[in-house]
Amino acid sequence: MLITLYTTRVVLSVLGVQDYGTYDAIAGVVAMFAFLNSSMAQASQRFFALELGRENHTKLKQVFSVNVLIFIGLALIIFLLAETAGLWYFTHKINIPAERMAAAAWVYQFAILTFMTSIITTPFLAIITAREKMNVYAYLSILEVVFKLAIVFLLLYFPFDKLKLYAILVFAVQLLISSTYITYSCSKFPECRIKYYGNPVMFKEVFSFAGWNLYGVMAVTVRTQGIKLILNYFFGVLVNSAQALAYQVYTALIRFTDSFFTAVRPQIIKSYSVDNEDKSGEMMKLVFQSSKFCFYLILVLSIPVLIETPSILSIWLKRIVPDHTVVFTRLMIVNAIIESLAYPLITSIQATGKIKLYQLVTGTVTLLIIPVSYLFFKWGYPPQTIIWVMITITVIAHISRLYFMKTMLQMKFLSYFNQVIFPVSAVTVLAFVLPLFYSYYVNPSFLRIVGVAVVTLISSAVIIYFTGLTKQEREGLKRFLFSKIKHKKE
Repeated sequence: MLITLYTTRVVLSVLGVQDYGTYDAIAGVVAMFAFLNSSMAQASQRFFALELGRENHTKLKQVFSVNVLIFIGLALIIFLLAETAGLWYFTHKINIPAERMAAAAWVYQFAILTFMTSIITTPFLAIITAREKMNVYAYLSILEVVFKLAIVFLLLYFPFDKLKLYAILVFAVQLLISSTYITYSCSKFPECRIKYYGNPVMFKEVFSFAGWNLYGVMAVTVRTQGIKLILNYFFGVLVNSAQALAYQVYTALIRFTDSFFTAVRPQIIKSYSVDNEDKSGEMMKLVFQSSKFCFYLILVLSIPVLIETPSILSIWLKRIVPDHTVVFTRLMIVNAIIESLAYPLITSIQATGKIKLYQLVTGTVTLLIIPVSYLFFKWGYPPQTIIWVMITITVIAHISRLYFMKTMLQMKFLSYFNQVIFPVSAVTVLAFVLPLFYSYYVNPSFLRIVGVAVVTLISSAVIIYFTGLTKQEREGLKRFLFSKIKHKKE
């Protein structure tokens, strides 16, 4: 997360605000097709975890091979879409200065190659996480951002068009990381032996889940990339830069939380796959606990950033802070905090496989951000209005998920509010008190930022322990810490 934020600062400095906004807008066109990949990725993770939970290794081999073949076909489909509909949008609709169109064309083609490479890697990453090899996931994630840091220094010293070079180097890093994931998976897991299985039932089973999941994932992709495109349409690439920088902070926080939840996701699906009441109770326990822990993680990281946003952005970006960046960043962080509660609910609903109505409802709610924001911009509202709309829709979508949790998994509203909503609400209110008090009485400086972060960490840890955890969770935490201390002494 820290390397990503530092890299963003230097890339902005090297490329300049205009080229940085250009790259983000172009990448947004290619990423518009990401909903196809994301839908299949979630299907892969579900089927792999289910078969591992059932210990059906024969079917796991078949499901893996089927998924790899599907993803190769998907990469070819996205290539065709990007070189036709996407290329038309890039040529006729993207608001790019005329003198940078040649460089932008390079960026577009390498963005397509980068995206295709990541698609083919998806089933191999899915099997690594389904098998809970979190050390491999962690090491390769760190390696990826280290390589991206190396890109920054190459940009500084190579006498080549910076925008073109950046696109080429991002593709090279993706190719290297993808090759490593594939090589590791094939060498360690027996199911990663690709064969053709002429089993139409299995293809139908995978496509049925992925097909209904497609609508919901498409809605999230349209929301994410549509924000970039609609801001570009009304306000140009400078506002794109502000939104892109805010999105980098948002993405860093989301990835941090998602890395934690990546370890929990297979456990929720595996718990559902074992058909007995004890395991159902275990699944709901995991859902409630992981909802709280995801929220607490992102809250502790977010409080210092929300309080010290102007100072942090000024230091991070070396005082090159585009207009609207501060408000964009704060609002995106608020949305990230609310969204963190949704991940366990989404996974548990997907584990059932009965997602048709769920995806239709939540997907439609999510898509509303584009037409609603368009109307507000037509009426003259400022750029940050689109993030306010997104926050409102995020809350509505979460309420709809609670309804589906009740009808599909017999979750009790009262239990959810008592075990999740009330604790996280109390922790949120109390956790802001001391950091705000500290920042109010200390003059702005780098030391104040550090002080706010330290006060947040200490006070939040105490508040979470006594207010945000149940008695059983506190006892479990103490046993865990004592076992670690004892292990260290030995």
